[in-house]
Amino acid sequence: MSPAKPWQRRLHLTGMWVNSLGGGAYNIALPLIVLQTSGSLAQMSIVAVASQLPKAFPGVLIGGLADRMSPRTMTHIGYWGQALVVAAMALLIGPWHTPFWVLVLGAFLRGSLDMFARTATFVAIPKMYGGGTAKFNASVSTAWTSASIVGPAIGGALSAVWGPWWLLAVDAVSFTVIALIMNFLPWPDRPSSLPDRPGFIRELSAGYKRLSQLHGWWRFAGTVILIGFLSAPLSTLAIFQTSVGLGGSTTEVGIVGAAAAAGLFCGSILSGLFSSWRPNILMQRSSWLMAGGSSLFFVPSWIAVASALFIVCTGGIAWTVGRTSLIHQQIPSTDLGKTMTAVQFLETVSSPLSLTVATYLMGVSSSMAFASILFAALLSGLLALKSDSILSPQEREPEPRQSETVH
Repeated sequence: MSPAKPWQRRLHLTGMWVNSLGGGAYNIALPLIVLQTSGSLAQMSIVAVASQLPKAFPGVLIGGLADRMSPRTMTHIGYWGQALVVAAMALLIGPWHTPFWVLVLGAFLRGSLDMFARTATFVAIPKMYGGGTAKFNASVSTAWTSASIVGPAIGGALSAVWGPWWLLAVDAVSFTVIALIMNFLPWPDRPSSLPDRPGFIRELSAGYKRLSQLHGWWRFAGTVILIGFLSAPLSTLAIFQTSVGLGGSTTEVGIVGAAAAAGLFCGSILSGLFSSWRPNILMQRSSWLMAGGSSLFFVPSWIAVASALFIVCTGGIAWTVGRTSLIHQQIPSTDLGKTMTAVQFLETVSSPLSLTVATYLMGVSSSMAFASILFAALLSGLLALKSDSILSPQEREPEPRQSETVH
């Protein structure tokens, strides 16, 4: 297959931007619908868990499928499937009082189908963009962050006029748009199926075993868990500290919240400027940047909190781009899907643990909560030291040659 042409690259990024815009509207709509139908915070939490659960399961299975199936087929299943699921949710929610289980099931199905589309695209990107993969990853991050800022703002305005169920229709349309765009991209062929290829479960377990044997895999997994640990409660802690700890006004709280979105956008721009860096170096320096930003949380000022959140989010998105490019660079195409879903599994597992620990520490002392974020960033940077060969195959030691007997 020939690499993607510039117009195809722009079209792909446009589709991702539109899809992220719809996702932002969906993220506003679903909690509002739960609040309007039940007013229960517990039910909001259940729906949020149902949305994230597919990253843990069936995500690990979907990663194995992505290494066996045609990426084009999987993306169509993912995007068209999500369009149908979200459209069905909009139709059911609009005219009738929808049972709560419909919202939970819809959130879980949308998340599972999203894993199909995202994982298949992740597997295909190195073949579609070749040497421009790192730059494309940075562009994807820029598109996603800009849409994540605009999407909720538009969603909040439209929900007041149309009602939140119409925002689900907007999300369904965004999936339809990107599904149509997928037809114009140069997808790689389906991986060849060898006659002696093992069954799905055996190949899946063998693939994850290969990952665990890669040089530096456990250090890499450690950085993934640590960054997931510090990222999950970040905005919540910053807003709580500004509002309760420092007695800030609603305007100051709003500025602190906006600092996170600005940091994400700035980080995606910076990762594009430094796309020529080795991915592990980008990850390492981003960790140091997050550690430096975390230290500002200890300054008793809402301006310092906003600055800290901006810097940490900037480093966080740059770290994510580096992580993605490192996987694309080091992992063979036969294991890309399994690797990405393994990473998402680690992030998903670390998030609830992080929220629990941060909530407890915040009740004891805000300094302890922010110290845990600083420690996680520092440790992530230390794990990335001397990691030029991270995620590379283990080098086998040469077998000793037996001396020949001289007659």
